[in-house]
Amino acid sequence: MRRLLAALAMAFALSACSSTGGAKPYPLDTCVVSGTKLGSMGDPLVIVHEGQEIKFCCPPCKVEFDKDPAKFLEMLPK
Repeated sequence: MRRLLAALAMAFALSACSSTGGAKPYPLDTCVVSGTKLGSMGDPLVIVHEGQEIKFCCPPCKVEFDKDPAKFLEMLPK
């Protein structure tokens, strides 16, 4: 469990340093996985998936997203 938490913390730290230049902006003010207001749990975790910026409220939501990205991408407005 500690290794998983350490890996999630590292992924969060690295993603916070990355640039999303050229990606399509994230259109929601909530986490695409949980529906939680972004920023309510600290700085959002931001990634770029296939050219689309995605924001999560916390690292566990990123893990859930990775299981089935298409399911969550369908929730974004076109």
